[in-house]
Amino acid sequence: MKKISERIIAVLLCITLLMCPFALNASATSKSSDDAITWVKSNLGKTFGTGYCVDLICAYYEYLGENSYLIPASSYITAPLPAGWTRTQGGIPQKGDILIYTNSEIGHVAIYESDYSTYHQNWSGQLYVTNYTGHYTWRSYWGCIHPNFSGVSSTSQVSTTDPSQGQQQTQTDFSTSLTQSQNQGSAIDIAQMLNLFIKFATLCIKGLTIVFRMIKSFA
Repeated sequence: MKKISERIIAVLLCITLLMCPFALNASATSKSSDDAITWVKSNLGKTFGTGYCVDLICAYYEYLGENSYLIPASSYITAPLPAGWTRTQGGIPQKGDILIYTNSEIGHVAIYESDYSTYHQNWSGQLYVTNYTGHYTWRSYWGCIHPNFSGVSSTSQVSTTDPSQGQQQTQTDFSTSLTQSQNQGSAIDIAQMLNLFIKFATLCIKGLTIVFRMIKSFA
């Protein structure tokens, strides 16, 4: 009887371990967009990896609790995204978004704070994290990746200055674009949660079947 109990416990433990990856993938990042920008600012002047732009983005992924991909910057246009993240070609970026540029075959990636404040590595040959105060569309801007941040940025309207013109610019509240992005993210989350539930139920059924067979064989 003791051996039967031990085998049942072992089977249930295996089922629990199989469930863990699905549970982790279902949750959003615990970081807010403000947290993300604070992290980037704290690393100004630091070199990630070999100093290329993608090394910064890999570190950013890891900070947000996701697996990183050391790939050419242009590949972020099609690379698989973490659960709940969205990507929009020509989209209006939000604080903490990853910007994708196609100015060359390799491309370039950076992190957005506001229209006149973005963070780069390997900018003008500088192999460390720098802040650029020109407009974020200074290169061939393709679009942006929007992580599923927890909460909303503390500032819905950001005033910035265009240093080349000396004029005050105001980043308007793009409520329509934001609502569409949130709705798209919600639809993706629901589909992913349903898929995870189905996988979870399937695992439970398989596990219970194994347990019942083991109990029956020792009966």
